[in-house]
Amino acid sequence: MKKIFSLLTLALVLVFSSCIEQNYPLWEGALVEFDDAVNRNPVAGQKYPRITVANTVGAVSLQVNLVAAQRSADETINYSVVAEGTTAVSGTDFTTSGTLVIPANSSTGTLTVTIPNTGAIGGSVDLLLQLDGNANISSSENYNQVQLRITRPNPPAEEGA
Repeated sequence: MKKIFSLLTLALVLVFSSCIEQNYPLWEGALVEFDDAVNRNPVAGQKYPRITVANTVGAVSLQVNLVAAQRSADETINYSVVAEGTTAVSGTDFTTSGTLVIPANSSTGTLTVTIPNTGAIGGSVDLLLQLDGNANISSSENYNQVQLRITRPNPPAEEGA
């Protein structure tokens, strides 16, 4: 009789505990983030990763992720150059528009930076980009920055020097 009572009690506990309705809160926000910031390790002491590109590359495309439900219309996302992490000169070392578009019914957009060939002058310069979002979509605190290090080959050695 004790076995039957124990089994019946266990069955009742399982039945009633599995029927409890769970009301988990749903996050309904919207963020944008750099895919490279999510998938690459940050620079030591910083929250952003550094991507090294040659000044002969032409254009660099950076994927921007929408962390939210896809939108039914295009979303224009603003971004900016962060002066504190940038040594590159706009118009000389790079050009960029300051906005990108995440197309309707999509979860990603592309931020494009054009890198002109400045020739073999040696050294490197840095460009730190930050996503700013728009009125409806904010930027992720942890994954909103990426730095490009633009390398320039050394000039050829002079003969007889």
